[in-house]
Amino acid sequence: MDYQFTSVFYLQSLPSLFALVLILILWKRRHVEGVVYLILFEFCTAIWSIADGFEHASTAINLKIFWSQFAILGASAIPPLFLLFTLAYFRSEKFPGRRIIAILFLLPLITLGLSTTNQYHHLVWEKIELVDLNGSIYYYGKWFWIYVFYELSVSILAVLILLIDTIKFYKIYKNQIIYLILATILPFTATTLYIFKLTPINADLTPISLIFVGIFIAIGIYRQGMLDILPIARKQIINNMGDGIIVVDMANRIVDVNPAIALISETNQKQLIGQSFDLIRSKIIPSDFNCTQERSTSETVIKIENEPRYFEVTCSPVNLLSKKLIGKIFILHDITKRKIALDSAVESNNLLRSEIKEKEKLILDLDAYARSVAHDLKNPISGLLGLRDLIREDVKDNKKDEALELIEIVHEQGLKMYKIVDELLLLSRIRKEDIKPVPLEMSCIIKEALKRLNGCTSQNHFSIKLPETWPSVLGHSQWIEEVWFNLISNALKYGGNPPEIRIGHNKINGSYIRFWIQDNGEGLPSESLNRLFNDFERLDNKNNEGHGLGLSIIKRIVEKLGGEVLVTSENSPGKGCVFSFSLKENQEKQED
Repeated sequence: MDYQFTSVFYLQSLPSLFALVLILILWKRRHVEGVVYLILFEFCTAIWSIADGFEHASTAINLKIFWSQFAILGASAIPPLFLLFTLAYFRSEKFPGRRIIAILFLLPLITLGLSTTNQYHHLVWEKIELVDLNGSIYYYGKWFWIYVFYELSVSILAVLILLIDTIKFYKIYKNQIIYLILATILPFTATTLYIFKLTPINADLTPISLIFVGIFIAIGIYRQGMLDILPIARKQIINNMGDGIIVVDMANRIVDVNPAIALISETNQKQLIGQSFDLIRSKIIPSDFNCTQERSTSETVIKIENEPRYFEVTCSPVNLLSKKLIGKIFILHDITKRKIALDSAVESNNLLRSEIKEKEKLILDLDAYARSVAHDLKNPISGLLGLRDLIREDVKDNKKDEALELIEIVHEQGLKMYKIVDELLLLSRIRKEDIKPVPLEMSCIIKEALKRLNGCTSQNHFSIKLPETWPSVLGHSQWIEEVWFNLISNALKYGGNPPEIRIGHNKINGSYIRFWIQDNGEGLPSESLNRLFNDFERLDNKNNEGHGLGLSIIKRIVEKLGGEVLVTSENSPGKGCVFSFSLKENQEKQED
């Protein structure tokens, strides 16, 4: 009989059953990084375990050699597979490429090839002796020791990586790593004892120890949530953050930066390490920002690729347990989208406030408009109604000349009402129209305004002194003609007897020209001056009736063109009032 199945066979084959059960558990988590290697690890464990059991049960030397060769198929792949799982699961950012994976499996493949051809070179086993019916002693060849050194080196490397990672990970992941370390040390120890023949029995206990590997991994899955969440090293988190992070020590040297800060500062990440923080501080940190013993926050604007970006800068001190300050951490969080959204909201709110104010002002204007129309049209209409009766009487009495005189008065009252309506329409157009200021010929505009005055004024004797030259300014000719017409009309109406008017100009504020007109009337007190340009405002003094509407038009026109209207008076007979308005100078004309 070629096989004798004893209790040792079943004991050595038992790990294969545990391995298959664990494969079923791991299959549900096969999409987690590195779990595929762990599944292959358990599959190779099953191969090794069942082959080792049949090797022990076989009674013929050729069968023992066959099953030993079959066991190498699984055993040789276990160390590199566990190392690959460790790197993929705990250090995914340093996971090796295909070339490194091929190198890791090069020696196992060579070992597998040499074991199948061992009878020709005896590099794996020099000879195998049967001790009893099931027992055997293997005398190892030179290549076997090379492979053992490789296998132990890979196992030690995996354990070292796990030990190092216990420092980097949070507590929940540390517990997982401890279970994996325990699972690794047991088969590693059993293999060492068997190879160097340090066990009291002539049997390889490594497959049996792999039972505990499955137990520890199962405990890690069900008690510690292993494979539910991929553990990520803090370094990887920092490197993948969109926020810029820079660590500075007490000597003001840059200790560490992440790729984001290199993009923000437009410098090379590796070149920043060890450099003085002053090298980039002025570019990324506000000049007045001071990081003290407590966490502090500020905002700054950084140009990245010539585009302004807004950042919230947070500085946190780094302290030892003794509360001694050893450094500072600066975090730059991009708030450009939030800033733009807030600015847009503020702009919208300001626009809304302006619209509300404009509508409130419009309501006030409409109220004043109604009062002004009622005031300005009431007297002419009352006069027309009274004249109708007088004309009727004159017609009945055949008083032709008297009737014609009354008709002329009706005509004058009609012109007056027409002028009032025309001014109100002009005031409305000024509010709505948007015009582009153009160069003005002020001398021509003054002439047109004076022509209009010839048919409108009742003054027969008056004098106007004009400047010899006029500066070039920007404005709208029809509107400015209306300004001069109203100012000269007021000067004639409220000037002395006879009226004497002086008109001039002077340069102010570098790029503006102020035009002024002075009459020789009695002037106005200061409290009246403040009310002159209020929309539709009329002074109580009957002598000043008529200022309200015309001056409102002047104010609206000049302000619409970007200028300013002023009035001054010494309130002294003969010195009158000085009305003035400013317009932007035509710079192109000056350059010519």
